[in-house]
Amino acid sequence: MAETSFWTLVGDAVMASSGLEKAILAILLALSILSWAVIIMKVRALGKARRNDARFRAAFAAASHTGGIDKTRQPGAGPAPLQAIFCAALGARAQAEAERATVEAPPAGELPLKSPRQLEERVRLAMEHARKAEFADIGRHLSVLATAGSASPFIGLLGTVWGILATFQMLGTAKSASIQVLGPPIAGALIATAMGLFVAIPAVMAYNWITARMDEDQEQATCFGESLLRLLRATGAVDEAPASQAA
Repeated sequence: MAETSFWTLVGDAVMASSGLEKAILAILLALSILSWAVIIMKVRALGKARRNDARFRAAFAAASHTGGIDKTRQPGAGPAPLQAIFCAALGARAQAEAERATVEAPPAGELPLKSPRQLEERVRLAMEHARKAEFADIGRHLSVLATAGSASPFIGLLGTVWGILATFQMLGTAKSASIQVLGPPIAGALIATAMGLFVAIPAVMAYNWITARMDEDQEQATCFGESLLRLLRATGAVDEAPASQAA
């Protein structure tokens, strides 16, 4: 008996599928293509972020003052969490310094919206928001992988259940049945479940891998922010404004 190749089995099963089953297979194929596109984009984004962070760490370690560090992001360089945190800290401090000269006492009954006080807290929040924004951008569209990983097996199962129902309905009206008659429609029904698993398995594995790497990078970015704030505190760069200036 000649051995049948894998692609021949798949092709025969697809050809034996009903119209609804073919539509479900088309949906699963589209989900698979979309999932792999997201996987490739996220892996590339993580790689760029790690390279940019390594480059910034080297520049930060070699610099003796903030002027020795490039604060501009090159177009197309990709995400750079550490650089974003650093620039957010300097930006928050510069904004507070500018507000010291322009802050005015509000009229009676009104609340002030600008204050030179709590500079350290403002810098810390600016760094935290920059970190969250960078990793939100890196993790954008990860919901596609989560959806594909959780929904694809059920979509495939729907095709299989429909195919089995159609097969049993045909069996009930047939005068005689044999494996040659029942085999193709059953194979056509089962290919939908196989396709669902084919989509779901790499999507789930990639989602877990990407989120784990993002968690590691976020932890490192948080540690860098804490170290930067400690350095700014030690140099007096985030000292509170004197009471005479804050008034």
